Amino acid sequence: MARDMMAELSNTPPLLAEESWWFARESTRRFLLMGLEIISLLVIAVSVESFFTRANRRFDLTPGKKYSLSEVTAQALHSLTQPVQTTVFYRRGDREKHDELLGLMAQESSFFTYQLFDLDRAPGLAQRYGVTAYGAAIVETAGNRISLPLADEERMLNALLRVSQSEKTIYFLVDHGENDPVDAEERAGYGVLRRVLETENYRVRPLHLLQSHTIPRDASLLIVSGPKEELAPEELEALSTYFAAGGNALFMLDPYTVPGLSRYLAQFGFVLQDDVVVDDQNQVAGGEPLMPMISNFSQDVFPRHPRGEPLLPVVRSVRVQEGKARAFAFSSDTSWALKNRERAERNELTFKAGEDEKGPLPVAAVATVGKENTGKIVVMGDSDFVDNFYARVPGNVDLFMNTVGWVLGRPELVALGRTPNVPSTKRNTTPAQSLYLSASQSRLFFWLMVIVEPTLVFLVGMAVFARRRRKG
Repeated sequence: MARDMMAELSNTPPLLAEESWWFARESTRRFLLMGLEIISLLVIAVSVESFFTRANRRFDLTPGKKYSLSEVTAQALHSLTQPVQTTVFYRRGDREKHDELLGLMAQESSFFTYQLFDLDRAPGLAQRYGVTAYGAAIVETAGNRISLPLADEERMLNALLRVSQSEKTIYFLVDHGENDPVDAEERAGYGVLRRVLETENYRVRPLHLLQSHTIPRDASLLIVSGPKEELAPEELEALSTYFAAGGNALFMLDPYTVPGLSRYLAQFGFVLQDDVVVDDQNQVAGGEPLMPMISNFSQDVFPRHPRGEPLLPVVRSVRVQEGKARAFAFSSDTSWALKNRERAERNELTFKAGEDEKGPLPVAAVATVGKENTGKIVVMGDSDFVDNFYARVPGNVDLFMNTVGWVLGRPELVALGRTPNVPSTKRNTTPAQSLYLSASQSRLFFWLMVIVEPTLVFLVGMAVFARRRRKG
């Protein structure tokens, strides 16, 4: 038999004999198996990459959602009903930055398209658009065109709203100690809020009603924010004329102020009493009970809750007469109305049965006015919640801007998660938009992190120790 094998090998061609010997080696088989594994891994990796490229999903884990569009920008894009094209002239090396933002916007709406040009390589097109600076953008529809010095999200949102809808004018009443919409430095100013309004395509103007004795015809909304002095009779008469014609107004009246204006608003169904809302359960941890969090809203005004619960520092209740006005924002069940001003000033914040009133309490209400043309009057029991200090508390600006958008019939601007830009000079005195816990949430957090979690770790450790000891 050995002779037969030797004869067979002697009859096999030398090349085939070498190949048979090579394939029969153990190292050769392992090499081939490793090659097949590498090829399989490459095929799987390419398939997965191809799948995720076609089914693009982004996850922005940055605290401020730096790489995501804001809710209001997304909703403005969803509301587009006509094509909008954006042309950006970039500096060489900056294309990726512009493509990132405009690509996100294009994903939200098929009506939004964009094109990018190197300014140095497209001088003719830039001259046709009148562009001479790097980063400039042109936003246009079939009948409207807007030039932007820089294509960031804030300016793009404003441009989208300007080319797709008419601008509305908001007048702020002045001369009675109201919050100043021009003031961006002082704590009581409304400079931060004004910037948010202008970004969302509102024109902000002051109104000296004592001088004009009439409200301008282009007024889409009149805001009376935190007056410290009463309005003159001729001013109240101008308001009555404005409301009879279907004008819109927002009154933000702090506790214990302007009782004459409160009596004037009673004819529209608002009942404003001298009280303050107290809540020692739903408040910012470490804050006063006079700073309640507002978490209950009427669904027709706020189909979704603001991102974060609005915080209203020292707010009065806004009750209504049934059939004439209706409330749409309420304090929690644990709140109550302190009706004695002297006790409030002495900081005696304990509930007294028979004198105080248990919650929930309305803090904002609306009434309809006008005959041929109808408008809305909204009354809120606080004006400080959107000043330059409190504007960045999560939910505060949403509460204000959603109310304005709802009153003016702009549902695309009833959004969540606005992040107002605070001037650098105010950042040291303005609360950062971070985590705000109520008193009950703070207690729950304490029990979970200080009591429950360490106890579980201790019990697991003891169980492991006991098991190892039993095994010897």
